[in-house]
Amino acid sequence: MSTRMIAVKDLVSGMIIGEPVLSASGKILLGKDVVITARTISLLLMWGVHTILVVDESTIPTSENTPAQPAAIAGHGSVMEDFSTFFNEYDSVITTAAQSFDFIRKNNRIPVQELKDTSFSIFSTVLSTGPAIMDYLLVSDYNLADKVARHSVMVAFISSIIGRKLKLTDQQLHVLILAGLLHDVGKLVIAKEADNHPNSHVINGGKLLQHVPSLPQEVLMSVLQHHECMDGSGCPLGSVGDKIHLYARIIAVADYFHQQAYTGEHANPFPVLESMSKEMFSKLDQGVCQPFIRHVRDCLINSPVLLSDERTGQVIFFNTNKLDQPIIKTDSGTIIDLAATKHISIKRLVNLEYLANAN
Repeated sequence: MSTRMIAVKDLVSGMIIGEPVLSASGKILLGKDVVITARTISLLLMWGVHTILVVDESTIPTSENTPAQPAAIAGHGSVMEDFSTFFNEYDSVITTAAQSFDFIRKNNRIPVQELKDTSFSIFSTVLSTGPAIMDYLLVSDYNLADKVARHSVMVAFISSIIGRKLKLTDQQLHVLILAGLLHDVGKLVIAKEADNHPNSHVINGGKLLQHVPSLPQEVLMSVLQHHECMDGSGCPLGSVGDKIHLYARIIAVADYFHQQAYTGEHANPFPVLESMSKEMFSKLDQGVCQPFIRHVRDCLINSPVLLSDERTGQVIFFNTNKLDQPIIKTDSGTIIDLAATKHISIKRLVNLEYLANAN
């Protein structure tokens, strides 16, 4: 099939992208055979893309009895293929983010276009990925955070999940993702002796970003304020409540969750949900926390867990006032209410590989 050039403003839903759409630095924004939708057109306009190549409809083979079908709709991969594709993209995003962060460490300046491309990749992945896969990433122990790059990418992903719960627009989501990606950028600055305060990276990040051209002001505010607290006990200014930018409040929740849930070798989000349910009445934004806690709780239903007595089972119900002590059905069929069984607790989430090896 041949292709033809068309202006983005003239695109119509149902058209098929003929060649990958690239950013200024050569990153793929949208792949070949993607079917154009109203959202796709909005994304292209937001990215500043003016023209693309689409499949020439006149060259798509048809028959009298079978109407032409967009190539991208002809086959949907299996769920496992979707998972594989997503995590390959996830690994690629972390690799490119790590490269950008290494550049910052060495040069003390921001590779703006590369980081914007990375945030575009995250944004596109968020919009194109089914909720089941995003939820799996949220509560799995897949590639635990042990570096600034991985943590930053995860905070960007988690922030986007929260942003969608709060009904942010696509434009707002993209800026939020970029802010999440850059929230700890100050940790990449070589510290001076005077900068040994635990949160000096907030100021260092602000200094690094304040003169970056074309950077949305919301990103700078988010970096400067993501360690502020709703009750005024945060830093660097002790800002209170709505004086803290919404994106900073979202990133604060995403940062808190990921840092606390991934402190050891394996993920254990249950104690974090309990502590967040308390912190949202003082340090964290209740309006951000509540929908996120509900979402994570729902994601964790049926999740396999390892108990402190080495039994494995599944989460079947959450006690409203004890989110870290849900009701578990063990693999042998025993029902355990952890809130009423003080000597047993959840040790961690387990993955399918662990279960396979244990049997």
